[in-house]
Amino acid sequence: MNGNHYQAKKQWRIIDLIQWTTQFFEKKQIPNARLNAEHLLSQALGLERVQLYLQFEKILTQNELNLYRENVKRRLNSEPLQYILGETEFMSLKFRLNPSVLIPRPDTEILIEQVIHQTPNNLDVTILDIGTGSGNIAVSLAYYLPKSRIVAVDISPDALNLAEENAALNHVEDRVTFIQEDVFSVDFVLKIGQNFDRIVSNPPYISEAEFQTLPDEVRKFEPPAALRDGADGLTFHRKLAELSGQMLNPGGKIYLEVGMGQWQSVQKILAEKGFQNSKVAKDLVGSDRVLIGEKKVL
Repeated sequence: MNGNHYQAKKQWRIIDLIQWTTQFFEKKQIPNARLNAEHLLSQALGLERVQLYLQFEKILTQNELNLYRENVKRRLNSEPLQYILGETEFMSLKFRLNPSVLIPRPDTEILIEQVIHQTPNNLDVTILDIGTGSGNIAVSLAYYLPKSRIVAVDISPDALNLAEENAALNHVEDRVTFIQEDVFSVDFVLKIGQNFDRIVSNPPYISEAEFQTLPDEVRKFEPPAALRDGADGLTFHRKLAELSGQMLNPGGKIYLEVGMGQWQSVQKILAEKGFQNSKVAKDLVGSDRVLIGEKKVL
C-alpha cells in the first residue's frame, strides 16, 4: 500500500477513495476491485454500501482514513475480504466469520438447496451436520425448513462458538444443537445418541498435493484442517459413508459436497456401504459438486 500517496492529499472524499482504490486494486490484480473497495470503505465508516453513494462527498476523518488504509493493506496481503469484514452472506442470510472457520461459498448453497428441495417444509425431519464450521449449513437448513431439528458437530470449540452466534443471529438457536466431537472418535455414534433422516457435510476434501496449489488467500488464511484430509481427499467421505450407514433412518439420505473429479469415487464408496439411487448435483459452473445417496429400506 502506498501510504505516501494518501498523506500527500490532506482531504479524501468517499468517491475519491473508491475511485483511487479501485484503480490500485486493478493494478494489483485483486478480483472485483471496485466491490472490494466499497466493502472495505463501508466497514471502516460503519455504513452500508448504498450509503457510500448517498454521502459520496463526505470527507474522512484521520481515524477513518487510518482504519481504511489498514483494511486495504490487509486485502493486499491476500487476506480474504470476508475475514476483514468479519461477516458474509450465504443463502441470503448473514453469517459472522473469523479465521477459525472456512468462508462459506456459493457452491455449498447447492447442497442446501438439494436438501430443501427433497424435504417438504411441513415434515418433521432430523438432520445431522458434520463439520459445521461457521454453522452455515445447519443454520440455513433450520431457517428454510421450519420443522427441522438439527444436530451440528465440529471438533473445534472456536468454530462452535461462532456457529452458536450465527444460529442466534438468524433466530434458529432453539432448533440447532451444537456438539463438540471428533468424527473419527471410536464412540462417535454412541455420543451423538440418535439416528437421523438426513446427514449433510461439506468435509475436508482437498488432497495434500492439491492443497499446495491453492491461492494464497485460501492456503495462508483459511483453517487447513477444514480444507485438507492429509491424504487423497477422500478420507472423510469414507468415514461419513460408514457412519451414515449406522446413523441414518431407513430411507434416509446423505448429502456430501465433493471436489473436482471426486464424485465417481465417492459414489463407489457409498455403494460399498449399501447406499442406493445415488445422484450428483452440479454447481454454478457445471462441475459435479454434491453427491446424494439413499439408505436402503430393509
